[in-house]
Amino acid sequence: MKQPLSSQLSRFALPVARALSALVIVAILGFAAPARADESSEAQAYVQRQNETIANLLRQPASAKRDELISGTLDSYVDYDELTRRAFGTPCPTTKKCVDHWATLKEDQKKEVRDLLRRLVEKNYRKNLIKTLDWSVDYKGAREGRAGEFRVKTEATNKRKAREPSVQVDYVLRNTGGGAFKVVDIVTENSSLTKNYYDQFNRMMSEPTQQFPFVVQRLKERIAKKD
Repeated sequence: MKQPLSSQLSRFALPVARALSALVIVAILGFAAPARADESSEAQAYVQRQNETIANLLRQPASAKRDELISGTLDSYVDYDELTRRAFGTPCPTTKKCVDHWATLKEDQKKEVRDLLRRLVEKNYRKNLIKTLDWSVDYKGAREGRAGEFRVKTEATNKRKAREPSVQVDYVLRNTGGGAFKVVDIVTENSSLTKNYYDQFNRMMSEPTQQFPFVVQRLKERIAKKD
């Protein structure tokens, strides 16, 4: 039975909202791929600098200039190209076998969906900016993942509402060199952002009456939706 549009949109929005709330809370973390002490120190210094940048931006009065700086900072954090590829199955973000939908897209389609995902991620990021000023973050360490990536574990708590449950957030990062890092996935309470995207996009791409145009439509609707 075909599900109502409102139900589809609700499921589509949930993983993005949860992951992006966490993204703002921690201001994105990074660790170098090789686990040498000097690289770990470099990564920690990078994290501290970026956290200070985000905190300062959050406390500035709202303005077009601030929004521009936030957008630029987020661009430096997130590897939208890699996130989009994983959302379409390259590489597979799940433990099960994926369908490589990315390989079926034309170059203009890849650019279109990448730009839409960037806008959606940024929209949710901005929406959650003010909500996270009273949260503190405990860094729980990192472990090496596939292909030299690192998964950084964090726990975020609301300082003003002690009874509010803490949020467990893991960040999957890639060292891009020169002391810089890029986030390629966010795992909130064991829920992977790229896996959630893939599960949704895979259903749409596998349905003959939907496929890529339906994915684009849903992304545009989420971007345009008034929250």
